[in-house]
Amino acid sequence: MKTRLLQCVCCLLVIGGLSASAVRTTAEPGLSADSAEAASGSPGVIVPAPSGTPVTPVTPGSPGADAPAAPTDSAAVPGLDASTGQAAAPAEAAPSAAPPADDAAQDDSLKGKSVVSSQGLAPAGVPGSWHLVFDEEFNTLNPAVWTPYWFNDCDPKSKMNGVKTCSSNVTVANGEAVIQLSDAESGGLLSTNPKDGVPGHVGFQYTTGYVEARIYFPGTCSGGIHNWPAWWTTGQSYPKTGEIDIAEPLAGNMSTVYHSASGGELGSAIVGCWAGGYHTYGVHRMAGINDIYFDGRRVYSYSSQDGNAPHYLLLNVGLNPNQGTFGPVGAIKVDWVRAWQ
Repeated sequence: MKTRLLQCVCCLLVIGGLSASAVRTTAEPGLSADSAEAASGSPGVIVPAPSGTPVTPVTPGSPGADAPAAPTDSAAVPGLDASTGQAAAPAEAAPSAAPPADDAAQDDSLKGKSVVSSQGLAPAGVPGSWHLVFDEEFNTLNPAVWTPYWFNDCDPKSKMNGVKTCSSNVTVANGEAVIQLSDAESGGLLSTNPKDGVPGHVGFQYTTGYVEARIYFPGTCSGGIHNWPAWWTTGQSYPKTGEIDIAEPLAGNMSTVYHSASGGELGSAIVGCWAGGYHTYGVHRMAGINDIYFDGRRVYSYSSQDGNAPHYLLLNVGLNPNQGTFGPVGAIKVDWVRAWQ
């Protein structure tokens, strides 16, 4: 009986020792839960980065499909009524599988700062082998590259989209350029025109290649985009050298328009909601053809007639008389501008 009792006691001591060892593995000072998990060989949980604003799906054959769209009648573009592709509100994004890693990462995404930088990489969705030749991150306003007005600062003789272009309506802060209307007569503009006559301004031009900007256009899906903003490129002798309006909201609806050497226009409304969020807008300029890309997807394609003359870059905000929004609430915000060849 004593022998059997002694054996039971020994068993209890062994079991107790094993339990204490197991507890020490997870609670030992200096060994976090993640370290314990790594030591055990179990995979950790990957927290997805915050997702961007969803792009409204498009159907084959529509202006948003990844195929050349039939040019629309230029007379139909400015109004952009339902027959030309009235913008529709996108479906709500599905909730993420897991919350963002931290609040700071989420805030950065909302402000247009990439969680993972794409600087130096090839443009998303655009086929080809690319080399980055221009990269503006807007940490400061570089006067050697950008002029913050159209030829003459806040001069009634230098209007664009119905308003004076005033340097006071262009600010650069927190890694982005902000361009606004201050009133019904005064807007803002940024230009890389190397021949605008501003001392010390070298600017930037391109002939073929891909240029893209990440821009926040103000407004709502139901109410449309505020004012008359545009992201575009043009040459030194209009219309001979053409004009590519990559992203130009007209009457509150997103459009892309080409002004040709003959003085004619090609244009299309781009279906989807492009207001109130950051998106990328670019043009792949090739010999005799332009492909327009929104968020890395080709949305429009057409033949060009400008001989691939050198083009410089412009961003501006003008007045839409029916939808004027002044001050910061109506401003466009430009996260970056890049060019590849």
